[in-house]
Amino acid sequence: MSENIRPTPPVGSANDWEQLFECALLEDDPLAREQRLQNAKDAIMDLIEDSFDTASGQESRLLLAALNTISELQRVVKNDDLPRPGPEQTFGHPA
Repeated sequence: MSENIRPTPPVGSANDWEQLFECALLEDDPLAREQRLQNAKDAIMDLIEDSFDTASGQESRLLLAALNTISELQRVVKNDDLPRPGPEQTFGHPA
């Protein structure tokens, strides 16, 4: 593991997903960030499943917004990992 990885907060309270989400956003290491994003996403999904009938509208919107943000960040990170075409690939074969 990289030395700059911040410790994962302990799991057990309703605000865990917020701490996990914040740790993911602040993570410098791309591999650790990917895992932290997944951990936060899992915690949010667990909370949504556990509080489906009892969550307030505001709490539900907040959880869905965080979930959408994580999904978008994961999509962006995944696209950044794809090889980018060089100039010769972009404009065809050299003459």
